[in-house]
Amino acid sequence: MAESSKQSQSKPVSQSYWSLVWWKFKKNKLAIAGGVILFLMYFSFVAIPEVVAPYALERRSEYTEARPQTLRFVDQEGNFRLRPFVYGLERKIDLAARRRSYVEDPSRVYDVYLFTKGDPYRLFGLIPMDIHLYGVKSDDPAASVFIMGTDSLGRDYFSRIMYGGRLSLMIGLIGQFLTLVIGSIAGAISGYYGGTVDLVVQRVTEFLAAFPDIPLFMALAAAIPVFWSPIAVYFMLTIILAFVRWGGLARQVRGLILSLREREYVLAAKSFGAGDSRLMFRHLLPGTMSHVIVIATLAIPSMILSETALSWLGLGLRPPLTSWGVLLQEAMTVYAIRFAPWLLWTVPFLLIVILAYNMLGDGLRDALDPYGAR
Repeated sequence: MAESSKQSQSKPVSQSYWSLVWWKFKKNKLAIAGGVILFLMYFSFVAIPEVVAPYALERRSEYTEARPQTLRFVDQEGNFRLRPFVYGLERKIDLAARRRSYVEDPSRVYDVYLFTKGDPYRLFGLIPMDIHLYGVKSDDPAASVFIMGTDSLGRDYFSRIMYGGRLSLMIGLIGQFLTLVIGSIAGAISGYYGGTVDLVVQRVTEFLAAFPDIPLFMALAAAIPVFWSPIAVYFMLTIILAFVRWGGLARQVRGLILSLREREYVLAAKSFGAGDSRLMFRHLLPGTMSHVIVIATLAIPSMILSETALSWLGLGLRPPLTSWGVLLQEAMTVYAIRFAPWLLWTVPFLLIVILAYNMLGDGLRDALDPYGAR
């Protein structure tokens, strides 16, 4: 009796749809890992890249195309040090190959500190600060720490990856949001009205799906005036990506609307005098949101890859803007791959984002069908 009374007094478990979705989602460890990775990357690359990067975006040094410096805990004599350090760089000229290189100079030791003062910046564009996640403290003006090397102008490559990630990741989010809005509205109108409206919308989506991506990107990118500011080019590229990608989502939303528009709750709302816009956007579209969320999550990596490919081909963002595609464009020559392979550091970050989105999207796809097989 005591045990049964305790059970009756225990807190009831919610069986609402979203409670079941969360219960199923948190059981998927890969999806949780993907969500955590994406949160950390967006926080680091989009919110506070100025803090994580040790140098300003355009900060130049005398070390052009210097290889990455190794973080060490054991010095040349074999002594262990609690604080990590790097050796200074010394320039060497190879007369036979007619190229310069940099080698470590053990006589110059620079300790690496966390949260050091460096180049000034404005956090969130408002708060003046000069604290960076890591850096060196030394009176030597040549003191530096390049954990991912430098580019052809002597700029720290890790700092450029951090700043470039802000544009690439934001284009993925903003572009997919515009795609979601256009595709959902067009699909809802097509599925609800049918007839001529449905015919026109579906022919447009078929045209976009049938047209090759690269020629279409080239034609649209060529329409961007060369005298536009970098910010205008950024927003126009986002609109172009959304314009090209909305067709697939519209077709899927149309199919869902066709299956929902004859449901009892929709007919009841219509019998009470609800207008077309209320039926579409208050009763029908919310029923497609679980599917749309999954599609949007899985499509964001494609949007990021499209921006990267366009910028790599020289059709997207252009300097002085910095994105992962712009950075890869600098590494597209045989010379860079042969003598400066660290310029390909952008690729692992791109792969991590894509894998994290895929893990999160797969988990959401399973969780948003909580009544399916477990």
